[in-house]
Amino acid sequence: MRKLFVFFGLMVVAGFMAVNLTSCEDPIPEPTVKLNVQKDGHKVVLAIIATDATSYAWDYGDGKTSVVSTASHEYTYEYSGEYTITVTVTNESGSNSASEKVTIDPEPAEIISGTPTTNPNGKTWILDKKYYAGKNGAGPLITGLPITLDFLVDNVLEAFLGLGTEYDNEYTFKYDGSLVINNKNGISLGGTYYSFAVAQTGPAPGFEGGMGLSGISYAPKSGGKWEFKQGNLNLDVVIEDPANLPAGWKEGKLALTNQMYIAPTDYFGFLEITKTVLIKEVTSEHMHVIFLMHGVPEAGTKPSTAIHVTFIPKK
Repeated sequence: MRKLFVFFGLMVVAGFMAVNLTSCEDPIPEPTVKLNVQKDGHKVVLAIIATDATSYAWDYGDGKTSVVSTASHEYTYEYSGEYTITVTVTNESGSNSASEKVTIDPEPAEIISGTPTTNPNGKTWILDKKYYAGKNGAGPLITGLPITLDFLVDNVLEAFLGLGTEYDNEYTFKYDGSLVINNKNGISLGGTYYSFAVAQTGPAPGFEGGMGLSGISYAPKSGGKWEFKQGNLNLDVVIEDPANLPAGWKEGKLALTNQMYIAPTDYFGFLEITKTVLIKEVTSEHMHVIFLMHGVPEAGTKPSTAIHVTFIPKK
């Protein structure tokens, strides 16, 4: 009986010591976190300083979440808007959060097409018949950026009389990359050389070239696509050269740096051999563009003229 009492007493002492030792350990503090956000276009760089955290939870404010635990990481928003970014850190003692608001500005492609929220059926653009001084006009190509050329024709739409309904054609750009063309009465605008050399609906074969627009009977292709691009372009073109008589032109290169442009599978604006449409400026209210037109039959595959016009969203 005495041995049992001694054993029981030792157990009590050991238990007391265990409890006493445990109670002497410092409790784990709640985690803390600070958040810093740096914006670069649609991309944000998220950096945190956290203490005593064992898990991390991110909410980017656009319906997307993650559990990234590194001190810094990047996130890219698909569309523009104002978002609240929140990071929550947790441990066994509790949790804490830090939030920052960020405004993502629309990029050119989004301005052109809208988003699934703002423009679920796409954004429709029409030719603006209003003249914008310093923005609109037409003239021969040069070897540098064609925006700087001296216009031979200022109000290019007014110069080509007899074209009316074609000016009202509609081009709907969708965020999924599709392009829907509604050409009124089945007539599209196109270059005069294109109209007889490709569409074979234009002037007689005696056409000697030059700058011009024509109305062309055309059925837009189904499943049309478009793509916004930005980068360097080197295009084979025809350059005006009065010294090179009797032709008055020569072949050359048009070198463009960091140029915005639209690449459609069918066409946008004007039917032409060169489908690439250069963008000078795009805002929510205007898209100032350059069409590369072909007008030298002896070098018909190369553009020779720049036509500058403006498109506006259909209201």
